[in-house]
Amino acid sequence: MFWLVQLLVPIGVAVVLPITIVAIVFKSALASERNRKEIVLAVLEKNPDIDVEQLMKNLKKSEKLIKEKLLAKLQRGCLCCLMGVAFMLLYFFLGVQNESFIIVVGAALIAIGIAFLISYFVGRRMLAQEMEAEQQNMKQE
Repeated sequence: MFWLVQLLVPIGVAVVLPITIVAIVFKSALASERNRKEIVLAVLEKNPDIDVEQLMKNLKKSEKLIKEKLLAKLQRGCLCCLMGVAFMLLYFFLGVQNESFIIVVGAALIAIGIAFLISYFVGRRMLAQEMEAEQQNMKQE
């Protein structure tokens, strides 16, 4: 019986969980699109003279600014690094040496955090001109 659990848990985590997450995200996107279509149809029924292009533009989700995307990477990088350090401290100072996966998780989180931080700093340098142009467009509007 124990061997069955050892077989099914990794399969569930590696196969079923990602498929379920993708299905939920896909269904959510479809429902959002369906709701947007229903709103447009309802508005057109009540007011047929409305400009459809302007309505669709108003209903469109606002995209995040480049600066906001970069700051999100900085935040994720700091969070992952801190979580990785916390796992390392948990491993070394609280005496949980029999749980060796904690050190692996800590190292992986630190690596992911460093990748986010590198992405932030490189992106900030490469996209400086685009961020300035974006700020100028925001001021003009």
